[in-house]
Amino acid sequence: MDNSPRVTAIITSRERFSYAEESLRSFYEHTELPCDVVYVDVNSPRDRWERLKRLGDELGFTAIRLNKYVSPNCARNVGLRFATSEYVVFLDNDVDYTPGWLEPLVACADSENAAMVGPLYLHGPLEEQVVHMAGGDMEFSGIWGTREFKQTQRYFMKHLTEVPEKELRRQRCDIIEFHCALVRRSVFEQVGGMDEGLLTTREHLDFSQRVLDAGGTVWFEPGSVITYRMPPPFALTDLPYFMLRWSDAWTEDTLRHFANKYGIKPSYVERVTKNRKGRQWLLFEQIKQHLPDGLGESGTKVVKRSFQKVEPLLNRAVVEVLTFRDEPLQWQVHHGSGDRARAKASAS
Repeated sequence: MDNSPRVTAIITSRERFSYAEESLRSFYEHTELPCDVVYVDVNSPRDRWERLKRLGDELGFTAIRLNKYVSPNCARNVGLRFATSEYVVFLDNDVDYTPGWLEPLVACADSENAAMVGPLYLHGPLEEQVVHMAGGDMEFSGIWGTREFKQTQRYFMKHLTEVPEKELRRQRCDIIEFHCALVRRSVFEQVGGMDEGLLTTREHLDFSQRVLDAGGTVWFEPGSVITYRMPPPFALTDLPYFMLRWSDAWTEDTLRHFANKYGIKPSYVERVTKNRKGRQWLLFEQIKQHLPDGLGESGTKVVKRSFQKVEPLLNRAVVEVLTFRDEPLQWQVHHGSGDRARAKASAS
């Protein structure tokens, strides 16, 4: 009898490095179902990589270090090379977990023959019970080349108590997100890997649509709950990757690629402005923590307006420096010894 785990967890950097260790400890604290774990590190600072290796030895996961900053989709494709299990669960490195989060996803995939399953996504500290998404929908309309596209995150930013009980049931949907997404590994033989032309956004929309086009189903399983811990805080060493990850350049390329791929009207690319505002808001939330108290509300607004004018120039400069030399992608692998993981596997 094959006792190999049915699931491989592939954990990648969403937008920062500094929450990874806390997220990994939450994963192991709340995950009972045996699974292989692959953490893909996208060139974090050397001291953080050394801590990840030590944590891998303690907890029993494989850590892969890439030699440069790459998009989450690129990192996911690298992680997929190390997966041999029936299912893969993609996870971001800024997620907190709840007890028994994985079993309902697998049970849903088994009973519904689902291609993809997502949990109830919360937003922020678990005790605040703010919904990030309870399943999602998307719609294309119009003529190819000028199509409109609309997506909906169900109950986005609502308190969990505002969600009708009848909506918190297992059900089909159009989209789930890569904060946490269980995927049947055989799906990749049908639709291929992650689209690396999507550098910043729309990755989950694209992959969900490809699954649906191939005849697969996407499910929302509220029996599983995780929460996304959005920054701030940032560590200083998080900022270069964050600014590249959400840069105007990467976002514009991503939106143009997505629009061309799905026949959406060219003006869709103008949404780069919305992305910039989100990036600036997160950065300024960090900056505000270091402004003098005497500045007051009006002074803070002046600083914010000045920051918003300068930040796009700074963002462009950071991107030019980080992408000046495009080296071939390489990686090194550290297989953690994992006394705790072996003990859990033998107990099961």
